[in-house]
Amino acid sequence: ISSRQILFVLSGPNERLNSVGRRTKTPRQPFIFQGAMRAHLSGRLTSIWKDPKDRIVVLTIGSHQLVLRLTGRRGGLWLCTQDRVVAAYDGPAPPALPAIAPLDVPLVSPRFQPNPDEDWDRAAARYFTETEVADRLRQRRVQVSRRLRTDINRNRRLIRNLEQDFNRAADAPKYRRQADALAATLHTIKRGSTTAIAPDLEDYDRTWTIALDPNKPASHTLQRLYKKAGRMERRADQILDRLGQVEDHLERLSSALKQVGQADSAELGQVTALLPKSGSRAAPTVSTPWVTWTGPNGQEVWVGRNATGNRRLTFQKARGNDWWMHLRERPGAHIVIRMRREQTPSLELLLAVGQIASIHGKIAFGSSVDVQYTRVKNVRSIPGDAGGKVRLSDERVLRITRERESLTGWFTDAALAHGFSAHTH
Repeated sequence: ISSRQILFVLSGPNERLNSVGRRTKTPRQPFIFQGAMRAHLSGRLTSIWKDPKDRIVVLTIGSHQLVLRLTGRRGGLWLCTQDRVVAAYDGPAPPALPAIAPLDVPLVSPRFQPNPDEDWDRAAARYFTETEVADRLRQRRVQVSRRLRTDINRNRRLIRNLEQDFNRAADAPKYRRQADALAATLHTIKRGSTTAIAPDLEDYDRTWTIALDPNKPASHTLQRLYKKAGRMERRADQILDRLGQVEDHLERLSSALKQVGQADSAELGQVTALLPKSGSRAAPTVSTPWVTWTGPNGQEVWVGRNATGNRRLTFQKARGNDWWMHLRERPGAHIVIRMRREQTPSLELLLAVGQIASIHGKIAFGSSVDVQYTRVKNVRSIPGDAGGKVRLSDERVLRITRERESLTGWFTDAALAHGFSAHTH
């Protein structure tokens, strides 16, 4: 494998070790473990040993070893020299490797089998590449579905507003009838009059009382009424045209939403073309005042970046039926869980979001903390408090212990992958 790289994926549904042929992108600021590997690893990869009874692999490079464990709580990656730990990634870092209980359950059958023309390593690379492509397609379907629902709701609100505008514009005939009635009696109105009473030309039993400007001739009011009627008639025509366009677009969006669950990449591209190109929530920028976390089933959680972000998130961005979470009696981020009307988050989701709260609250691994939560509509700001304190009603509390492996499958808008590679000579 001298011409290939070794890929470690330490968390998520596809954790593994296998070789890859294409060099991975190096981050602008390598994290500490990468720096330790660059400082200590040199020479050739001389051996790879795998525990036949567990997901443990030891790679020997020069005088150092990389010990990989994909084993849950005691899992991680360690850079060692003899029995001393030099650096650890995603696992405990004592002076020596932590003890691990022997596997006492039978091994399940492999998830994949090599084809006749490939070994296990290349079979793993093929299998996980296909799996990750399928996962990315599923995540993209979830994101596009969410954007479609958002745009469908926006267009429904637009239709309601257009219908209200059209109802207001429908008064144009009334102003034209007033103008016609005033024109028929214009010669009888004395200068300086404040009102004019004119019979309707279409309904002789009806009369119009029309306010006049005593400082101007009645013809000024007549012109104003005709102009207003004309503007409203043109506005009504424009609204009808726009209403037809929005209704057609809404129909296309609704049809796309029914099909997006089975769409391939090309079809998703066509669906995306129906959506607004600016202001998309599916691709938040660093400048947004909150961080977006996305769960394995497409759940969406927003976390305020700072005091301003907390206020905007809770009192402007969130809806009343969303759920709100915060570390109890501690400073921390406001967290909003997107929910449909009258929907309640599951205990599994609440525990995961509690872990997110502990991460943003910088709670140490193994430490416990109380997390309070309620619906957004039960959160009230405290007048005059610039620090972001709030008052809650119907508060509920969870006790959370921060754990390493509890957010498998969750990712933020700033980091969509959890793998890195080690290049060997």
